[in-house]
Amino acid sequence: MTKKIFWKDPYLTHLDTLITSVKETDITVEQMIFFAFSGGQESDYGTIGDRRVLQARTEGREIVYTLENGHGLKPGDQVSMKIDWERRYKLMRLHFAAEIVLELVSQKLGPIRKVGAHIAQDKARIDFEWDENISKVFPVIQKEA
Repeated sequence: MTKKIFWKDPYLTHLDTLITSVKETDITVEQMIFFAFSGGQESDYGTIGDRRVLQARTEGREIVYTLENGHGLKPGDQVSMKIDWERRYKLMRLHFAAEIVLELVSQKLGPIRKVGAHIAQDKARIDFEWDENISKVFPVIQKEA
């Protein structure tokens, strides 16, 4: 299983690793710093071996990276991974902001069910399930945030 370095060091922007499998345009690596789309948060962007990562997705417990056709990589190749730090940092900040909003809404309304979320580079959204209109608590939350 791929070692997920981003959980231990989310500020790491560069990592040398080995290719563990190749299936056409999809590859897996020994360890990684790319966060794949999960829980509503979008994936990191960047490169593996100077090749642009088109997609990072989770398959079971693995993260699979899709590269362009003709990438030429094979199992055992050592490669450098580089993430787009500006994008990663924006995603991290918006994820944290969404968690703060969720906590403040819960404090004001009591237990509330989060039914969805989307964290993108330039905006974040949290979806709640509640029997009443919750917009009345937003001015209070905005002051406290």
